Amino acid sequence: MSTATPKRHGPALLRFLARWDRDADALRQAVCDVAGREVHFARSEVPTDSEALFALFDRDPLGAVTQQTDGSWVLPWNPWAAYRHLVEERYIPPSGPPLHAKIPLPYHLVPGPLRMMLYPLIAGRQDEDPGARPPSPGWPIEERLDAFRAGLFEGIASKTDDARGPWPGGARYPLLFTCDVDTKDGMKAAGSVLDDLVDLGVKPCFFLVGKGYKWDEGFCDAVRQAGGEIGLHGDTHDNRISYVDAARAGKRLDRCRDQLVRHGILGFRSPSLLVSDALYEAVGERFAWDSSVPDTDTNTLLGPRRGCGTTFPFRRSGTLVLPTTMPADDRLLLLGYRGLDLVEPLRQKWQHVRATGGLCHFLTHPEPHLLGRPVVRDLFLSLLKEILDAGDAWVATPSMVAGYWRSLEEA
Repeated sequence: MSTATPKRHGPALLRFLARWDRDADALRQAVCDVAGREVHFARSEVPTDSEALFALFDRDPLGAVTQQTDGSWVLPWNPWAAYRHLVEERYIPPSGPPLHAKIPLPYHLVPGPLRMMLYPLIAGRQDEDPGARPPSPGWPIEERLDAFRAGLFEGIASKTDDARGPWPGGARYPLLFTCDVDTKDGMKAAGSVLDDLVDLGVKPCFFLVGKGYKWDEGFCDAVRQAGGEIGLHGDTHDNRISYVDAARAGKRLDRCRDQLVRHGILGFRSPSLLVSDALYEAVGERFAWDSSVPDTDTNTLLGPRRGCGTTFPFRRSGTLVLPTTMPADDRLLLLGYRGLDLVEPLRQKWQHVRATGGLCHFLTHPEPHLLGRPVVRDLFLSLLKEILDAGDAWVATPSMVAGYWRSLEEA
């Protein structure tokens, strides 16, 4: 299948995508409803290798469809299991807790610049070309799953989709700007970052570590007054919460209950974006949404590549996940992007999500060596101004997007 950018769609495509997460029967029924006829899926094995798994979606979604005498269709593949394996990152080989998750103290006690120097030693050698493919998923854009689903919709839809933008107010895509406040130094710099974002008209979400440092209550109040929100970035930033069972993870999260109530916290992001089924079990009982998975990432703590492969929300273990989609500030700097070159992967990804209608979801860090550094922040702000000037983004908080997605699931 060609990976050309799918044509623009309206709300019907979003409703179709929002119904993919329950189970195989629900997905089949969604396909039936769009096609206006009975559709059956053939059984097929799901590959565990990342290249083979992603290749399943690099094909004609209606290839070799057969029509039965009763008018029903039979698709020669079953997209459900492959979709689940991809969005849940089942292609990443399982392993025990890595060394960085066994350190008894939060590793952010190490100064930021030194952490950046040590990261390649922990994550492994960097790719010579971070945009090369293989390995999969591609970076900074992985379009195969989203293009496949849009192509399937285009091929079977019995009615023309509304041409207006699919998001509230006719917007083409949501703009989310989130900041992980990892340390007390980041907490000190967060106020100036907030001021700059509010001046532009952004509604930021700041993820704070529950027991990592003293929260600036005035800052938290200012975030909410500006239309933004506060999320929880773990109880500590020790990378271990993803490697314990659900009960222990829940106990750790419950240490932050007073903060969750005080600040109306609905969302969670795991330290270092490390996740597990056990963590999602604990998160799903306590939060309305999670944002701990990138659609695609390179040179990560989990391996050369990782990601859910979609720029749209999905569910994992019942928890609604809003994937981050824009390359993170620390990742770009680790890969050697500097000056105006740093903006190019971000602009490339923005144009992609703008065309497909997925989330334009920034992940940044107001640490003194990252977004807290004026020269880095100015580069991000320049792109944000360009995005806002285009006038077709829905400026939202993660909770606003989560609420709208749930309305689509129920439609």
